[in-house]
Amino acid sequence: MTTEIVAKKEGSLLTTDITKFEEYLDHLGLPTDNIIAEINERQVIEQNLPGFIASLPDEVKRDARYLSKFVAGAAVGLFDASLNYVWNEVVLSLRQKAVVYGLDMFFDAAVGGGRRELYSTEEDLSGIKDNTLINTCRKLELISDIVYTKLHHILTMRNDIGASHPNTYSINGFELMGWLQTCVKDVLNDKPSESAIQIKSFVDNLKISASVLDEATIKSMERPLADLSLQNTDNLLTSIFGIYTAEKTGNIVRKNIALFTPHIWQKSSDNVKYKLGVMLDGYRNNLHEEKHKLGVEFFTFCDGNRYQSLESRIIALDGHADDLLEARYAWDNFYNEPPHMRKILTFLDTENDIPPERVSKIIKIVLICRIGKGISYNSGVSPSGRPLYDRFLSLLGDENIILALIAMHSNEVRVNLDNKYCQQHMVSVLNLFKENARSERIQEILDYLIKNDKILHKIHNDKTYKELTKNHITWS
Repeated sequence: MTTEIVAKKEGSLLTTDITKFEEYLDHLGLPTDNIIAEINERQVIEQNLPGFIASLPDEVKRDARYLSKFVAGAAVGLFDASLNYVWNEVVLSLRQKAVVYGLDMFFDAAVGGGRRELYSTEEDLSGIKDNTLINTCRKLELISDIVYTKLHHILTMRNDIGASHPNTYSINGFELMGWLQTCVKDVLNDKPSESAIQIKSFVDNLKISASVLDEATIKSMERPLADLSLQNTDNLLTSIFGIYTAEKTGNIVRKNIALFTPHIWQKSSDNVKYKLGVMLDGYRNNLHEEKHKLGVEFFTFCDGNRYQSLESRIIALDGHADDLLEARYAWDNFYNEPPHMRKILTFLDTENDIPPERVSKIIKIVLICRIGKGISYNSGVSPSGRPLYDRFLSLLGDENIILALIAMHSNEVRVNLDNKYCQQHMVSVLNLFKENARSERIQEILDYLIKNDKILHKIHNDKTYKELTKNHITWS
């Protein structure tokens, strides 16, 4: 069996006498269908390939061994092999774009959860699946949405119609030429977008910063950051979080991150903020104490504690509530209460941010602090703490207002409600509730309590009050 290579007058190559090759395969007992492309399909390549190759710059062709392999495969009719040669080069090119962009940022966007720590070097890129690779390159704007769509189609065809997969579909010459052009011109000869380069430069400069940023510099950074796409802003926030929580990061770098990251946080999506909350949860669950501590700092200076996972918020709020109650009964409570209340409020923007598992406890402790100690000095309430307590209580709607009334009847609260100062403060709280209450019955209950402010400490025994509240409070 011989295969003849015929040099044609245009200088192109076309393999002929393929029938003998197929006869040889048949002689060996091997399949022959859908192995070698038809001669008319190979002629399509022969007619169109020279012009395309000629359009490429010499420096592109000089070391393009993948193109030589592509031509060889196409000449003998092995179109799926030719496609594979080009695709492998695309993968290598996309990996190189990831290296240029920054491996930390690329892996932050490509790998989630506990697996992230397994990826750090260029060699680790081989562990990223092709589909994830092109998806991540699109997210980072290393390729456009249109190029991504094209590459996704090529990858699908490459996977589904390759020689290793049983199929009845054959690549035709025009398809193969189109895919070659997409891979070479849209990927192999393409450069990362201006935004991608800008982000890499920003992160690189941040990592080596040796002095604290001044206000003018931070202001100058806000405009280009505001012009980034939402996806790039999210990616940048994720990368900066990783830098801040890395143990090798220096104090000056962390200080600079703390100064400008709140601007990025405000422009990022809720989705990435919750994602970072899950990452923070992972640090705690995996006993990475230092990383978890640094992550908590990051969320705090970004005013993003409400985006932590429910479990993390429950644990943190429970601890801050305990600290607040301890400060209430400790020495110099007027001064020591507010810092703990501020920490609680960093987790809460709306009523829905209050974990149901801790809402009753927090309401009771805040109520204890808000009605005060029953003394004349500052009416018994911390001057700095009072607006913070009112801010929290103003969040409450009907369901939680009832929980607050139940807390009012608890021994810890009502024991002070025979004091005139505490009565006055409780009435102020009830008036706050009236502003938010939607239910007519709850409005009626609040009015009754305000009207009977002198007996708040024993109103739980009042028959009319019990009748008013029987649908909301179970009395023993």
